[in-house]
Amino acid sequence: MTEESIVTTKEMYDLLIGFASLNEMNRKILLCLAHIYPRAVSGVQLTKLVGYSGKAKSLYRGVLQRLTEEKLILSDKLTSKLHSLRINHLHPLAKTLIAIAEQHGKKIREMYENALRTDENG
Repeated sequence: MTEESIVTTKEMYDLLIGFASLNEMNRKILLCLAHIYPRAVSGVQLTKLVGYSGKAKSLYRGVLQRLTEEKLILSDKLTSKLHSLRINHLHPLAKTLIAIAEQHGKKIREMYENALRTDENG
């Protein structure tokens, strides 16, 4: 890695090892949330952004539960049925992923932001 690198090779290695232990949907969720950081989204918005075919509540039961337990994402309960989801920027792996997404993921961020604007505007 060069002097201009935003992460060390150790951080990159840890991220790769951490990602290897996750299933595809968990990886999609983390990549999405890292690219839109610091923005939070609802479960319904997240299901649309990652292409999840099921209902948002089924996403909460398994997929999001593991990420929350591992403290990779934060879930704020706004109402009994509405949660605000965001990546946990204090978690070392998430922090590395956010840094990489901010440095190299501008086009993907725009894609997610456009999808969110379209969703909000109906």
